[in-house]
Amino acid sequence: MLYSIYMEAQIYLQKTLREKLDELKLKNSSFSLRAFARLLEISPASLSEFLNGKRVLSEKMIKKLAIKLSFSPSQYNELIKKINIEKNRLPIKSEHLNLRKKVHLQDDQYFLVADWHYYAILCLVETKDFKKDYEWIARKLNTTASKVKECFERLLRLGYLSFDKSGNIIYEDIELDTTMDIPNTSLKRRHGENLDAAHLALQTQSIERRDFSFMTLAVDHKKIPQVKKMIERFQDELEEFLKDGEKTQVYEFCMQMFPRTKEDI
Repeated sequence: MLYSIYMEAQIYLQKTLREKLDELKLKNSSFSLRAFARLLEISPASLSEFLNGKRVLSEKMIKKLAIKLSFSPSQYNELIKKINIEKNRLPIKSEHLNLRKKVHLQDDQYFLVADWHYYAILCLVETKDFKKDYEWIARKLNTTASKVKECFERLLRLGYLSFDKSGNIIYEDIELDTTMDIPNTSLKRRHGENLDAAHLALQTQSIERRDFSFMTLAVDHKKIPQVKKMIERFQDELEEFLKDGEKTQVYEFCMQMFPRTKEDI
């Protein structure tokens, strides 16, 4: 049995498609995967399966999508180079190459950071009255049981969750370095989701359950790197403080600092 074709090209195209989809969603929050599929002239199911590492594309389809994405000459040449290199390799048995796992892990890491459900589930596992039930978790997080099931499978695959001999869920504290391990586009998507959730909470949550504050000030922009380190230290201190006590709810903690003024005006 031959290995899945052109896997390096598949991974390269996956990354580019995700970046383009995130870019379009940032411009229009209602832009859907179905709309993206129409733009690319591919079925929504095929596009979804490809982005989730469940489908590989033919060389013809890879080239077609590259054209639809308006690849620059250098991007297109890089893609073709990857295809040609793999064409000249000797066929290998798939169980020895395990490229599917490579695609899965890249995809897993992307969604772990990009989608709020994953860390919310990890934190919910630590709460006092947690129930190992997809429906209960879905109601608690205001989502669907199918989404919870998808998240659990990914978290188990990555090793963030496991089961003990009694069948109880164990949360494994594995650190993911977001500056090195995952694409920047997934961080952008997660920040966008957090801002949307914060806006909803501002309208629907009582003031006793939330805290929103802000300040506007003139600053020396050369101090911003130091400010980032101070914020990071504060987050570490806050996490340490909140580790103790009876855990009953899952919260999001977000901080933003960004310029209101344009440069060189």
